[in-house]
Amino acid sequence: SKSLAFAFSSSSSREMNNASSSENLLIEEREEVMVSKKGRCLKKTHFLKPFATSINGGSVFELPRRDYQRPSDFSLELKRFSSQVSFSGFWFAERRFLSWVVKMEALHAPTWKKAGIFDAIKASTYNISKNASLILSVTEKWCPETKSFVFPWGEATITLEDVMVLLGFSVLGSPVFTPLKSSEMRDAVEKLEKERFENRCSDGTLKETPWISSFLGRGGQMEHEAFLVLWLSLFVFPATSRRAISKHVAPVAVRLARGERIALAPVVLSILYRDLGRICDFGREKCADKVNLKSLFKLVQVWTWERFRNIRPKAREIPKGEPRIAQWDSLQQRNQNVRLSFDDFEWRPYTKDLKNWNPLRFYVEEAMWVTVDESIDDEFASFGRCVRVSQLAGNGFVEDYFPNRVAMQFGLAQDLPGLVTRHRIFTEKEAWGEYSKSFDGLKLYMPSRLDRGSVTSRYRVWWRKSVSKFLGSAEMHKESTETFNARKKDEHYDEDVDDIDASPKVLPLSHVVQKLEEGFSAKRRRSVMHRSVKQDKIGGLVNSSVTSGWKMNKTSENLSNKRSIYKPVQLKRAHEDDEKSSMDEKDDKSTSSQRIRSRKKYSSDAERAGGDASETLGKRARRYMAVDSDDDSEPCQKLTASKAHKTRQICDDFEVDVIGNTAGKKNMINDKPHNGSILQSAGRNGTKKAECLLHEDGEKQKCNEKLCSEVKKQEEIDERLKERKLAIKEMELKLEARIIEMEKTL
Repeated sequence: SKSLAFAFSSSSSREMNNASSSENLLIEEREEVMVSKKGRCLKKTHFLKPFATSINGGSVFELPRRDYQRPSDFSLELKRFSSQVSFSGFWFAERRFLSWVVKMEALHAPTWKKAGIFDAIKASTYNISKNASLILSVTEKWCPETKSFVFPWGEATITLEDVMVLLGFSVLGSPVFTPLKSSEMRDAVEKLEKERFENRCSDGTLKETPWISSFLGRGGQMEHEAFLVLWLSLFVFPATSRRAISKHVAPVAVRLARGERIALAPVVLSILYRDLGRICDFGREKCADKVNLKSLFKLVQVWTWERFRNIRPKAREIPKGEPRIAQWDSLQQRNQNVRLSFDDFEWRPYTKDLKNWNPLRFYVEEAMWVTVDESIDDEFASFGRCVRVSQLAGNGFVEDYFPNRVAMQFGLAQDLPGLVTRHRIFTEKEAWGEYSKSFDGLKLYMPSRLDRGSVTSRYRVWWRKSVSKFLGSAEMHKESTETFNARKKDEHYDEDVDDIDASPKVLPLSHVVQKLEEGFSAKRRRSVMHRSVKQDKIGGLVNSSVTSGWKMNKTSENLSNKRSIYKPVQLKRAHEDDEKSSMDEKDDKSTSSQRIRSRKKYSSDAERAGGDASETLGKRARRYMAVDSDDDSEPCQKLTASKAHKTRQICDDFEVDVIGNTAGKKNMINDKPHNGSILQSAGRNGTKKAECLLHEDGEKQKCNEKLCSEVKKQEEIDERLKERKLAIKEMELKLEARIIEMEKTL
């Protein structure tokens, strides 16, 4: 790739604000009241253009009002969907194609890398098992006007970044409709077309098998071109007919075979956007016609797995040197034939560390401003294409692209989406001209890979009103209920305790403080109960030694019972106190929400189908379409514990066996002869018993001293909690006052 050429901005804040008003910025830096999980705060952050700073004035790109309700009977709708909608974008890589990939990679890998298709060809060798319930569930959220999925908690969409990372297509290069430059290239296309015409079937189509038989092993440039024709026909622009060779891809194949970089990502995404809209029309119209979708719809399924932790299967380990999509090879969806609820969204999954996968270079460790020139590194220029609002030129049509509605997916702050006005419909060439506009002189902000973004206070207010109008009150209530139930049901699927929950479901500061207070109150209640239990144990032991006639009847056994119960309990409580003290020190360094959050591991692995993703391409070529059903779930471990505990207490030569048995104690109280024998035994062993009582008095004194020390320590902890509570309330008042001042100035 070209050498990296960018200059770090060292200008002052005033100079940066002046620059933000110029047209050579995609991202603007300014101070704003932001809302996050921790509450509201005033901070300097970065926004993706175009945006609006006021709800009034008609400058906001509003959500439209949805004119239909999703069907209540999901199983019936799923049956209709499965029978009437077919997909060409889930075709598997068959054995002979995999063998051909191995041969062509050994010969033409440098050419593929130059053309920007190396990762895309490798990605096409992995199979994604279609799940109709997942596709129907997520496409019900699609809004054709905004090109985004609308959830109760916010918007999200498939962007050019997702196409780059998951499918390996390039966002840079020339358009697919560029004419051939030389007569030699035109001659190559004619030869391919002639071969396709001579081997076609009676219906005018040419299938995969005869095409491979005609060219495999022929050698030379023509075999390479024929291979690329097959790859484009099956895994980039799949035809309507089952695994047929397309008659429109030969010019593109000839250009790629000569190392010309072509921007396939915007074309692939535009076709996908169009088909998502067609599914919405299918749901509205309830037509009986069959619908064939030619887009790479497997991207929708893989995108959903990457983003939603509560519904995805457990990913495989990526083999070294393989693309990211390899971790989803031949996996099966957890839930089948049910409407899925989408929660626990990951805004930036590709920035996290993943074994054997190298993230793109624009996922930088520290945020920076860069000034772009013509020799900028390709990946930095790609980021600029991903975040710029534009139009995507498809095959005879144009689709809008609005990354400013989902700025948090790029680690940026989200403000009101600005209205994008176009006075007429663009042609493909005009759309490409806007998309490929030069970045020369552009100031580009590169967020840190750890940035998760946040929303402005006004966006939060606007979104609540907008999504309620879009979904309707009844649908909004239903969506929220399903999301809550899904979150409770799928809690045990948390696989990474260190994951950062970047959900936009933010709370105001007052709610955060209330949760903290609840945490403090619960802790105080535990402390009081903790002391009460100790006092009850010690009080019972002291009362047991009172020398009354009725209690002396039980002294020999009852007193021993009390001592044997007290001693292990006291040791256990002391151990718990030590642990609680250390936990309190850790709690001081963590938030209340972190203290009360419950984490669970996967109860079992998802069902797996197909071969292991760690297999080499050659091995997968030899296991043509072999599907296994591996149950990796581990058997539950049954834990058993004895509820009867036996302790032995020895006091000089006086030995008493104590068993925690309530019935035995009751018999001891009611049986007078038995009590008399105990009294006689106590008289005969008076000397030994006196020694035991003397020893016990010493123990009680030590215990009382320790209890006083613990009570004092607990009081100090309670006092510290009170101080923290007051400090938080004071901080809340200061922040609220500051926010009010800021809102007045806006």
